[in-house]
Amino acid sequence: MIQKNSLQAPRFFSRKLYGCGGTLLLCLALLTACGGSKQMQAPETTEGEVDIDKLLSTPTDQEKQNAEDAEVLKLLGITPEQAQTETPKTEPAVPEYKPEAAAPAKTDLQKEVDRLQSELNAKNQQVTDLRNSLMERDARIQELQGQQQMQTPRAAAARGIAGADGFVQRYADARNLYEQHRYAESAAAFQAILAENDKNSYADNCQYWIGECYYGMGKYAQAIAEFEKVFTFAKSNKSDAALLKLGLCYLQMGDRQQARSEFEQLIANYPSSPFVEKARKYLTRL
Repeated sequence: MIQKNSLQAPRFFSRKLYGCGGTLLLCLALLTACGGSKQMQAPETTEGEVDIDKLLSTPTDQEKQNAEDAEVLKLLGITPEQAQTETPKTEPAVPEYKPEAAAPAKTDLQKEVDRLQSELNAKNQQVTDLRNSLMERDARIQELQGQQQMQTPRAAAARGIAGADGFVQRYADARNLYEQHRYAESAAAFQAILAENDKNSYADNCQYWIGECYYGMGKYAQAIAEFEKVFTFAKSNKSDAALLKLGLCYLQMGDRQQARSEFEQLIANYPSSPFVEKARKYLTRL
């Protein structure tokens, strides 16, 4: 540092001897430099006067920063000239955001598979409908076959009992009344035939059709009683039909358990009956 005492004298003499010539001023400057602990060049004012205050001032922050930057560049092996020509670094370009691509559309092969699967489902539904229709038709055929068996006259028996009273004709007339839904009249006609001859081979048929008449009138309890009488006739060919109608009577009355019992008896006791399939169909709905 520059000693304070050595600086005071030159400032004093510079003010007193300012006009004494350039020689005296130069000597004063040399003496001032020799009096400090190290040499430094004194700044001059615009008039040639040495500004001692400026000489004693500390470097500015900018000068310190410049000195530090120069030291860093020196350590990195970069000259000030290279630093001035160095192209400033720029931020790396940020890649443009692109949304994820949408899921690829179905391929033609996948579309074809979907179309074939749809057609297969439609065909399966058609097969199911046809199967159900066939089952309904078979049940109807079996029912008609049963009715045909009931309506077919027994030729041998008819020849033996026709006689003067015309039993066969009266039986046919009673059946015609039933087909016309004249149930009460039909039931009375069948009862009259039974009252005259309950040993006739058609007696069990008459009893069965009496039960059918009451079923047609919606009198299910009375119909049950009449159908039960069919089993009193030995070797009756109407027992399987009577069991089916008993099941339907109980079903109409809401007794599902008893209806199931009647249908199961029909299947178990008369496995070859044309009414078995119909009984099974009703069981699947219980």
